[in-house]
Formats: sequence, structure tokens, C-alpha cells
Amino acid sequence: MARLYAQFGAVVFLAVGLGGMLTGDAGTLLHHQPEGNVGPMVLHLTYVRDVFDIVIGAALAFAGFRASERIAGEIVVTVGVVLLLLALIGFVSPDTASGTRSIAGMHFTVVMNIFDLITGALGVLCGLGGSTTETAAA
Repeated sequence: MARLYAQFGAVVFLAVGLGGMLTGDAGTLLHHQPEGNVGPMVLHLTYVRDVFDIVIGAALAFAGFRASERIAGEIVVTVGVVLLLLALIGFVSPDTASGTRSIAGMHFTVVMNIFDLITGALGVLCGLGGSTTETAAA
């Protein structure tokens, strides 16, 4: 289960990271609003967050396509815990609509917090779920 999560997560996080690079940085204001948004969805993406997402995507790609089953599970659990911590930080110290609150160069909007919470929880569950190739003890 961890390998499947890693393969799917690699595609998602690489798409989010590379897409964020194209939308701009929330530190730059355009018409008095921070960039890094996708249409009406307020994401306040920053280049720090984009690089972070690309690194997570690369780690998940390694876990999903190259690593052994045990290592893949450990990577997926680690990524899940990191994402849950990011979600916790985001819910404790959320960003404002004008994008004035950032921590370590990252903005924590509600949409990104929910994304981190869901992907983190799924990562922990899939990483702890065990291998699909294990056989039951007789």
C-alpha cells in the first residue's frame, strides 16, 4: 500500500510543486493581492513551498519506483508525519487573506492545510498498513 501511495503522491506533489513555480510567489503583490493563487482559489504559494513540494515528490518517486518495500514504507510514514505537522502549524497559525502571515517563507491557507492534512493522514495510514506482498502466518 505504501508503494502505491508513493507513486500517486509523487505525481501529485510534483504537479503541485511545478504548477506553483508557474503561478508565481505570494511575496509578490499583483493588484494588491499576493500571487501564487490558482483562479479564485487562494493558495498563496511561495517558491519555498514549491521547492518543498518538489522535494516531497522526489522522495515519494524514489519510494514508489526504486526503494524496497520496507524503505518505501518508512519514507511514506515520514512524509506523512511531516505533512501532518505542516497542517498542524497551519491550523494554529493560519495565513490572512492579504498574505501577510508566513512562517519560514510558507503561507498556510485553509486549502493548503486541508491538502496537507489529507495527504499526511493517508501517508501515515498507508505507510503503517503493511506490505501487500506479505503472507499471513499459518
